[in-house]
Amino acid sequence: MQKLIVSVLLWFGISIMWAQTTINPDISAIGTFNTYTNFIKGTPEYGKLNFDMPEFELLVDGYLNPYARAAFNIGFHAGEFHAEEIYAQVVRGLPLDVQIKAGKYLLGFGKINTIHPHAWLFIYRPLYQQIYFGDEGFNDIGADISFILPTGDVYTTLDLGIFKGDALINEHHHEDEHETEEEEHFEMERGNSPIFVGRLGSFFPLGDFSNIEVGLSCSYGVHSKMDFYSSTDSSVTPENKALNYLYGGVDFKYKYRPDSYTALTIQGEALWNGRDVLRKDDLELDTQEEINTFGAFIYLDYRFNRIFSIGAKYDFTYGIIGDETNFNTLANDDQNKTIGIESWLGYYPFEETLALRLGVQHLMFSYADETERDGETIINLQLIFSLGPHKAHPF
Repeated sequence: MQKLIVSVLLWFGISIMWAQTTINPDISAIGTFNTYTNFIKGTPEYGKLNFDMPEFELLVDGYLNPYARAAFNIGFHAGEFHAEEIYAQVVRGLPLDVQIKAGKYLLGFGKINTIHPHAWLFIYRPLYQQIYFGDEGFNDIGADISFILPTGDVYTTLDLGIFKGDALINEHHHEDEHETEEEEHFEMERGNSPIFVGRLGSFFPLGDFSNIEVGLSCSYGVHSKMDFYSSTDSSVTPENKALNYLYGGVDFKYKYRPDSYTALTIQGEALWNGRDVLRKDDLELDTQEEINTFGAFIYLDYRFNRIFSIGAKYDFTYGIIGDETNFNTLANDDQNKTIGIESWLGYYPFEETLALRLGVQHLMFSYADETERDGETIINLQLIFSLGPHKAHPF
């Protein structure tokens, strides 16, 4: 209740300040409501009709002046408020058409990561993002600069940014207050270690009715700083080492739209993960190893009669979805794999103001030690509704 009161007061104060300006921002509210059942044995939701707490996003954005704009995105998820995006962006007026963006926002690694979930054509976050970015996507604090490259009829941009690195903590953060000594040894400490993110993207038409966008992404930095115990002598001071990571990504999106009633979208992304990790040798001493893992997805969505859609998505990633998060799981897991298949039916009676989607996701797990685990199936009915000038998302 206290958080709610603070949020209301904050919103009231901001509203008063805006009322005193000559430029009124756009204000939109997007709500999401999910009801679901699963067929995961041993869970309390098994075979029952379950209702999630409704979620929403409050988006306030607009021009500060003819050269710059700003956006505030406050989300309510899992019963808590979160500042999802707060940033300002200079969009014109700089030499060579350079744009600068600074604040907290979804980073431009791939295409899907920059889009909020309510605007996805599917329901469930891609598996590789859950493993390598966390449940909230690759979202961080920092700044980037964007260039438009002179590539003729092909529209090409280059984005380069430096960020705090908080997004990496989501990879293997856990909130158990009663940690064991081993868990304390694996506690994540990054220190003041910024990360770097970049993307090269090109957009070009393939004809009168179709377009394609392709991109290459990269991110580099320190994902952990850890003490290495490399001696059996307990009096020896451990060596603190920085463990680096390197993400490489490729993405594409193809869209065919012959008329206002029909559209075909095919989109996919892949991420290659190379990183240093801490492992134990035969003497139970710490050693540093380099691992290489991979994750990807591809989906197809067909829109027909303007208001209906049908689609399917295939997911693959190293790491086990839903695994207990610690240093040796998720992004640092080079042994186990998760495969996902998702399909959906969509109904959009009033453009972007209302959407109803019925989705099914089936997860399959593969363990290096041949552990047997049943697949997990979830059926979800999702309602999305929007108030305000919610804009169409780019291509």
